[in-house]
Amino acid sequence: MIRTLKGVRNALRRFASKAGPPPEIDLKVNPSETIAGRPSHKRMTAPIAPKGFDPEAFFKGITWYQKWEVFDGIFTPGINPVSDICDLMQLPADLSGRRILDIGSANGCMSLECERRGAAEVIGLTPLDGLDWGHRQLRDAVGATRTHFRLGPVYDLNPDVLGYFDTVLFCGVLYHLRYPMLAIDNIRRVATNEVFIETHLSDEGLGEINKEIPLWRFYRLNELNSDDSNWFGPNIAAVQQAFESAGFSTKLLNSSGGRGRFHAVVRDGMPEFLNIRCQEANSYDVLLDRLFGRKETWRRPTN
Repeated sequence: MIRTLKGVRNALRRFASKAGPPPEIDLKVNPSETIAGRPSHKRMTAPIAPKGFDPEAFFKGITWYQKWEVFDGIFTPGINPVSDICDLMQLPADLSGRRILDIGSANGCMSLECERRGAAEVIGLTPLDGLDWGHRQLRDAVGATRTHFRLGPVYDLNPDVLGYFDTVLFCGVLYHLRYPMLAIDNIRRVATNEVFIETHLSDEGLGEINKEIPLWRFYRLNELNSDDSNWFGPNIAAVQQAFESAGFSTKLLNSSGGRGRFHAVVRDGMPEFLNIRCQEANSYDVLLDRLFGRKETWRRPTN
């Protein structure tokens, strides 16, 4: 399970960022929980450190919570292992040619891992852009040229500003959001293919019948791990049905230790919620045009 570091809770409460609340990471997965037939992905090899690189000096003064192999045998001193998370999400080892959005990029490790796997361009979206997060220093240290960090919220993913993305990473963010459906709908605005989701889940303690009902547990204060930045704990059914409503086909990949990994694929045409007799669809110009722009921009494919 993923911990939220001291000193960032107030910022995370105000913004959508990538963090993880639970006190320890549990990366063990029951084989029966994993979708059969998906290939395992080999880990990419980190380059040799340049002569004179001083890890202790480089890492000092930065709030690290992502653990990533910067150079061969040299890892950022975080607590969330990016490589293991990528394996559990079944992120392809080869991302060649893809344009990728990493929502809540934080230290930038996941973004840089995508470039290392061959992505054509990576946009790391973060509400926390200070030097104490280290993402820009890390990018410069590894010589990344196709990863760009942008200050901004998940609540306003405008395709006219950001463009469209083949792959979206939505890891450790959902339960920090006060407006989760607004975020998921915004992801659909800019996604053209797939979304990889990693999140806290609230299924533990639910009876089997309740697990089939989509439920969002609300944390008014700091009920989840004494962390004020956590707002909602969805169960598995809630994650799946929320993304389905937004216009995705969604599958649970695996779950363990109160966390889950999902894979969502954009459906052709309009999102489900714009194809039913709801007020958002019937009165789109009045209710949603200011938020999302023209209704037709939701249609997939985009050309």
